[in-house]
Amino acid sequence: MAKAVLLGIFLNGNKFYSTLAAFKILQIQSNSEIKTLILFALIPVMLAFTFVIFVFYRSKREAIIKEKETELLLQKTEVTLKALKAQINPHFIFNCLNSIHHYMYSHPVNEAGQYLLKFSQQIRYVLESSERKTVPLSDELEANRIYLELEQLRLNHTFDFSITVENGLDPDTIYIPPMLIQPFLENAVWHGVSGGGKIDMVITQADDNHLLCEIKDEKTNSKPVEKEINLSHQVKKTSLGMQLMQERFDLLNQINNNKSGYRLEERKDGIPGKVLQIRIPFED
Repeated sequence: MAKAVLLGIFLNGNKFYSTLAAFKILQIQSNSEIKTLILFALIPVMLAFTFVIFVFYRSKREAIIKEKETELLLQKTEVTLKALKAQINPHFIFNCLNSIHHYMYSHPVNEAGQYLLKFSQQIRYVLESSERKTVPLSDELEANRIYLELEQLRLNHTFDFSITVENGLDPDTIYIPPMLIQPFLENAVWHGVSGGGKIDMVITQADDNHLLCEIKDEKTNSKPVEKEINLSHQVKKTSLGMQLMQERFDLLNQINNNKSGYRLEERKDGIPGKVLQIRIPFED
């Protein structure tokens, strides 16, 4: 009887351990299946993460390439602009020398000396400003005032001029590209009021990024013009004109993404002459 009981216990114990072993096997299989499921679930996540990293890296790389291309384009544009300004300077200097040549032939020596002094001030400004991207509006206006005074002397005061700045604008704190106004004043003098008249220049603010410079010339032809001894008959001269200024505005717009430029038309108020409007980019 005792032996039978012990045998029963032994058999029941084997069944227990067999059941426990089977449970452990099932548990191992279940854990393996869970790990497999987790692995398969992580694959799309890893692929998506890899794709995001790839897109981010590619976008950053393209941005760096575009930035370098933009820098190279701006450098090229700035070099072209400098070359253009280098062309404007001798053009302006030649015109001034032409005026001095005429003045020395038709006026006393002391008056020619006064003219030469103003000319030296103007040339100094031109040479100093040619290396700068922007200059104070006050300096630019002073240079243009001296230029018009030079032309007044040359033409025996056959014309008058005025320069007005809108109230609220501080010329000392506003910076503009140099030598954007003078070529247009030169055009107004040589082709507008050389026989007599008046030039009115008004500076106002067009928007947050641009000034508006309006130049009106009024022809009167009230005084005779002396026959001028012109050096251009003896020295070859390269005419730059409005096309050169348009190229400069185009380059400035490329560099600063502005909408600067000019428009020239006949006056519509019944007064003979022209009106020129120049949109000039500025910085505070």
